[in-house]
Amino acid sequence: MTGRATIILGLGATGYSCARYLRPGRDGDQVFAVDTRPAPPMADAVRQHCPHVQLIDAADFDSALAASVRLVVSPGIPLDHPLVRRARAAGVALTSDIALFLERATAPVLGITGTNGKSTVTALTRELLVADGLNAAAGGNLGPPALDLLADDVDAYVLELSSFQLERLTRPGLAAATVLNVTPDHEDRYPDLVAYRAAKQRIYDGAACAIYNHGDATTHPPDDFAGRRVALDGDPDWQVDGSELVIAGKRIAVSEIALQGRHNHFNALAAAAVAHQVTAVPMTTVAGILADALGGGLEHRCQLVGEHCGVTYVNDSKATNVGATTAALAGLGNGVRNIVLIAGGDAKGASFEALGDVVAQHVSHVVLIGRDRPSLAMALAGHAELRCAADMDEAVALAAHHARPGQTVLLSP
Repeated sequence: MTGRATIILGLGATGYSCARYLRPGRDGDQVFAVDTRPAPPMADAVRQHCPHVQLIDAADFDSALAASVRLVVSPGIPLDHPLVRRARAAGVALTSDIALFLERATAPVLGITGTNGKSTVTALTRELLVADGLNAAAGGNLGPPALDLLADDVDAYVLELSSFQLERLTRPGLAAATVLNVTPDHEDRYPDLVAYRAAKQRIYDGAACAIYNHGDATTHPPDDFAGRRVALDGDPDWQVDGSELVIAGKRIAVSEIALQGRHNHFNALAAAAVAHQVTAVPMTTVAGILADALGGGLEHRCQLVGEHCGVTYVNDSKATNVGATTAALAGLGNGVRNIVLIAGGDAKGASFEALGDVVAQHVSHVVLIGRDRPSLAMALAGHAELRCAADMDEAVALAAHHARPGQTVLLSP
C-alpha cells in the first residue's frame, strides 16, 4: 500500500452518511466513493454536498485500492461482492459505518437486533430514556444512519442493527445488547439459519449486558459470555405474566399498553430492560410511555388503524418475512379464528409452510396478493378460506366483506 485513502463502497443512505463524516486529514489522505449501480441513489447528493469525496467508476477501483488502507462497505453489499474480494486480496482492511461510529461515540451505546420487532423496541427504548430526562439518539438500520447521530451532548445511543450491519463488526462492545428473535429471513443472502443467527449473535461480543428471550435458544448469548444477563420471561422480575408485564419487579396491566398483541407486549418488556441498563426509569414514567406506545405502534408495524362496524383494522405491512407474520398472528389471535389476513408479496426465497399451523389456529379467511400468492395459496390450502385480490383496494374490500364484528383484519404481507 502506498497511501492512506479510504474508499466508500455503496452510495445509498449509509454511504452518503459516510461521505459526510469522513474528512481528508482527519481520516486519511483522500476519500473515494464507488457504486456499481447505473444510477446510485445518493451520487448527486455526494457531488453537491461532499466536494472532498472523489467519485470513481468500478473501472478505477483497483487504482484507488493501491492508495487506500480501508474500504467502508455499506450493509446492502454482501461480503462476497467482487469489489470486496478484490479489496481483501489487496490487503485493504474492511470496515463499516457502525464501526466508524463506535470508534467515536463517547456515550453508552445500546444495540437491538432480531428478525422482527427491532424497530419498535429501538423507538420505544429511546422514548423511555427521553421521558426520564436523557438526551437519547436512535438510528442505525431504523431512521438516521448511525454516523448522523454523533454529538457531544448525547447521553445514550440506541441503535437498531441488522444482520448485514453486524456481520462486519469485530467486538462492538455495547453497553447493552439484545437479540429479540431469530427466524428464517434473507435466505437470498445467507446459506442457512445457522449463518444468519451467527451474524445476529455478533451483537453480544464484548457487551456489558445481554438481554434475551429465555424461551428462545436462538437469542441466548454464548455460554462463555462474560457480561451481565437478563433473561426475559425467565427472570421473575422481567416477564410477560399473563395479563401483566413485570418490569424490574413491578407490574403493569397489558390492558394499559397501547401496542397490539403479545409479541408487542414482549417488545415493550425488552425495551424497558434495555433502557434500564442506562437509567432506572420510574414505573410511573414507564406506564405513561407504554399507555401511548408510539401512538399505538410504529407506522406499518402492527399499527392500530381503527375500528369499523365492530371490526378492528391493523396495519402490519412492515412484516416482510414469514416470522413477522407468524408473530403478528400469534400475538393478535385468540385461537378461535378471529383474524382475516391479507398476505402475499415476495417471500425472498423463504418457504410459506411454517404459516400453516398458525393460520389454521387464528385465521378464518386469507386474502392473497402479490407476486408469490400462488405459492402462498398452495401452502395454506385447507387451513383457511382463501380469496385472491388483484390489488390492495380489492384486498381490503374482500377482507371487510368477510370480516365479522369482533374480528381483526390484519395486513401482514
